[in-house]
Amino acid sequence: MAVPRLSNIQSMRRLMESKKDKKEEVNECNVPTLAEMCSSYVAKSLFRNKIRWRKLTDLAFEFRFFSKELNIPKPIQSVLRDSMENVLCEAKRWDAKHLEMFIEPAKSKRRALPKSELLRTFYSELVWKKHSCEIDDIATCSHLIEKECKNWPLMQFQFACLYAKVDLIYDDWKFDNYRLSCFRKQVGDHPVYDFWLTMMSTIDKDRSFFGSSQRLPNQKVAQCFLFAIRNGYLQLVQYIWDHLSDRDREAIGLIEWRNMCYRARDGQAISFLCEHLCRMNALGTCRIAWGAFFDAFQHLIHDEKSDNLERNQYRRKFEFLLKHCCPILRSRLVKHSHFRLICDAFRYNEQDIFFLLLNNMNQEDIASAREHIDRIFDRNKTKTGDRLRRNLMRRQQTIQ
Repeated sequence: MAVPRLSNIQSMRRLMESKKDKKEEVNECNVPTLAEMCSSYVAKSLFRNKIRWRKLTDLAFEFRFFSKELNIPKPIQSVLRDSMENVLCEAKRWDAKHLEMFIEPAKSKRRALPKSELLRTFYSELVWKKHSCEIDDIATCSHLIEKECKNWPLMQFQFACLYAKVDLIYDDWKFDNYRLSCFRKQVGDHPVYDFWLTMMSTIDKDRSFFGSSQRLPNQKVAQCFLFAIRNGYLQLVQYIWDHLSDRDREAIGLIEWRNMCYRARDGQAISFLCEHLCRMNALGTCRIAWGAFFDAFQHLIHDEKSDNLERNQYRRKFEFLLKHCCPILRSRLVKHSHFRLICDAFRYNEQDIFFLLLNNMNQEDIASAREHIDRIFDRNKTKTGDRLRRNLMRRQQTIQ
């Protein structure tokens, strides 16, 4: 007896339901746990209440002993301590990112406090992402422009230039010619502000300023682009990137790519550059990034004299680079030097690094890495090595 065929409508419904189920499974993996949500909320609340006008180093010293004074179990203390460290690291990242927005005067004209200390007044107004220990830089910039810097035109102009808020920059009522001339005298030596002030004064912006017929890009464009890449201003990078040719993108992007990998600070900017540079020159991008990856990896495995704090810094750096690099670069780094990273993690029984690399490998890479690991296991059979090898085989069978 022939099986009746489903109608096209029913088959389409089942196809849409299967797609929804897959999307829900992917979204469930990204949902933070209840412990992470609670610990991040407590850490952010403590940061807002205790920071005030203080320095981040003073607050870090106080956070060391804060969790010990609480009468809570030790596992909860360790989770809370990790959240406090993540909040402080994120605040330091935001502070280091915005330190370069100021121009320090000469020694004869210096004040009692440098201009960069003005950032301390904004610590309590930082906008944090929901259920995580990360700062939303764009929302923080908009909040500071609208609320904290409402009567401070120069600071509004500086934030607008750094985050490429074109509508605000070209607002003639807010920034008229008189104010722009004053801004040039005050901050005209900065590459970002000089870039915007010069482009606003040119009539034909696209042709004369971003001229693609020239062999090399405009010097002011190149300096501003390098500054944006170096300090992780993704919006400014995207704005200039859209106006440059592929030759200029690759030339300027690869200059600063190595420093970005060693700094490991601005995740969104690294992801953006990694994705676009790998499309143009995947081999050169991988060769440059390999040094930063292997440097952090070696400090985790071979540096026995380092304390736990230093090891955590290198571990956080290694996880950061793996998280924010594109799939093309991640696959090339895992395969580099005959799967050097995962083989060394297996050889020295570094379980955390082994599982971290294993979770970032596809099925083909796992099958190739298993051949190298089997050779190492045949020469030195240990219980820990057997357990890691079994996890590798289980991962190979279950991955899709």
